[in-house]
Amino acid sequence: MTEGTLSVVELLDRLDRAVTASAPGPVWVRGEVSGFQRTSRGAAFFRLVDPDVADHAIEVGASGRVMRSVEHDLDRAGVGALRSGIEVRLQGTVGLRRNRAQVQLSLLQVDPAFTAGRLALDRDEVLRRLSADGSLAANGRLELPLVPLRIGLVTSRGSAAHADFLDHLARPGYRLSVLTVQAAMQGEGAASNLAKALKRLGNEDLDVVALVRGGGSKLDLAAFDTEEVGRAVSSMPVPVVTGIGHETDRSVADEAAAVAEKTPTAAAEWIVARVAEYSGRLETARRAISDEARSARSRAVSRLDHIASQMAEVRGVISRQLDHLDYLNQGVVDGSRLVVRRQREHLGGLAEMFDAIGIEPTLGRGFALVERPSGGVVRSVAELAAGDRVTVRMADGSVGVVVEER
Repeated sequence: MTEGTLSVVELLDRLDRAVTASAPGPVWVRGEVSGFQRTSRGAAFFRLVDPDVADHAIEVGASGRVMRSVEHDLDRAGVGALRSGIEVRLQGTVGLRRNRAQVQLSLLQVDPAFTAGRLALDRDEVLRRLSADGSLAANGRLELPLVPLRIGLVTSRGSAAHADFLDHLARPGYRLSVLTVQAAMQGEGAASNLAKALKRLGNEDLDVVALVRGGGSKLDLAAFDTEEVGRAVSSMPVPVVTGIGHETDRSVADEAAAVAEKTPTAAAEWIVARVAEYSGRLETARRAISDEARSARSRAVSRLDHIASQMAEVRGVISRQLDHLDYLNQGVVDGSRLVVRRQREHLGGLAEMFDAIGIEPTLGRGFALVERPSGGVVRSVAELAAGDRVTVRMADGSVGVVVEER
């Protein structure tokens, strides 16, 4: 009954030979890294998942020596450390992991150019989608704040980027308020974490939001190239300023932001420069107002001095006119008195003359006054007729007379 029965070791030997025969030499395989783990000795284990069929995967193992070589190549290419979630093209030998009866790929090397290219393609595709629906330019269309004093900050608390940003923001001495929200800058879940942090600041009363982190490899900055972060930036109600610490490529977050600076320091300096520009305009306006006020005061003083001079001249003229009026007044008084005196003398002469030619004096000189009984004066003989009675008045009395004939 036991004839033809294989032991476990014999079966594993057959399987090992079959697996080895199916891929007798190193093979290149592409897929997405999942479940990446490192041992204390530097070895690594992960699953390489087919991007098109997610439930198809192969186990990959790498010694510490190989991992050091792989990471060296990735660093030189600017890609960064191997990690879960990235697509790679790698070379390895196919074998059987006998203690688990499991097919395994022993890693030999990774193609850095492939990973960099995939990241670039993914980035370009995200940019295409954001551009197609207008999201890419949305934040850039927002009006930049005239003087950004209330600042939202998304960064990793306690990081060098955080410290550099706050340090350069505080140097000029402006009274700026900063609301900081912690967010993971890399690794699994970083994109979602960044998007949530931005959304939280979107509900605050801010002038601008800064998104900053220090430099890193392409994989370190991968979260900033995701569509989730790009849409989070584009949907912010205030302008976003990025300072993501890279010197060459612009990330999706940079493209979607209103202002993209190279470093956290540069992002802070942009905000400071904006405030300084407004402060300078205020200072210029203050000096202009001060200069104009001094000029206006000088002109007013000059006008007042001119008016005072004119008033002094007017006072002189008025003084002379008053003197002349006093002279004229005195002349009028003196002249009036002389005229009155002369008129009095003339009237006195007339009075004496009238007194001399009056009735009584005339009668005293021997003349007589003939009057009618009715009181009328007879001036002509023709006025009388025989029989008329008249009164003859003389100096010492009157006598009645009857006209006998004319």
